[in-house]
Amino acid sequence: MPTVPLQALRHSQALLLACLILASLLSWWYLVRMAEGMPTLDTPMAFQPWATFSMWMVMMVGMMLPGATPGILMFATARPRSGTGGALPYLFTLGYLLVWAGYAALATAAQWGLHALGLLTPSQALSGHLLAGVLLMAAGIFQWTPWKQACLRYCRSPLGMLAEGFPDKRHRALLAGLRLGFYCAGCCWALMALMFVGGVMSLACMALLTLVILLEKVIAPWKRLDDTLGLVLVAGGGWLLFM
Repeated sequence: MPTVPLQALRHSQALLLACLILASLLSWWYLVRMAEGMPTLDTPMAFQPWATFSMWMVMMVGMMLPGATPGILMFATARPRSGTGGALPYLFTLGYLLVWAGYAALATAAQWGLHALGLLTPSQALSGHLLAGVLLMAAGIFQWTPWKQACLRYCRSPLGMLAEGFPDKRHRALLAGLRLGFYCAGCCWALMALMFVGGVMSLACMALLTLVILLEKVIAPWKRLDDTLGLVLVAGGGWLLFM
């Protein structure tokens, strides 16, 4: 099997990083442009399934890809220096994003249901304090669960999943990306659902959640972040319930 020179390997990793950064920046550019074109708060907004799914999918790329980039680069660094592995990190990334495409579909269905029941404001936020408070408290409690911590450990680094051997085939790289995506979705689904509290197209809410998710994945030893965030969410939800 041909061997790839170390310089070429570094070049491929730099190209991968550039692609990840570009995808994140283009997603945020699209979201900003879309937010600028949103109707005013007193204007009714018709539900458009395909446009809503596209919006959620771009949100998933813009919000989740920055936090996943270190793990994707770890995968690219760990791959063998073989001539067959150049596409593996991209297939790994594709698998990761396919999971979030599934989440985007579920979020679209949830938004459609809430819209049909009249439970969303024109800015696509929950209209009642009760539902918003319950969602905040549920997300906060989830921060303290063993499931959250178990998923977060794998989500921070794919290297633990490679202990059984590096996925040196294209379909195995895709499956490894899917696996990381499922762990990441298991870790972050509740936080992403908070978009229905702040407003689905709220750039401030998107930026704040992106920062929180990025910090959770980068600051591995700091469990206080998860505990503190859970406390803040539970307190905020309780305040909404009893205000």
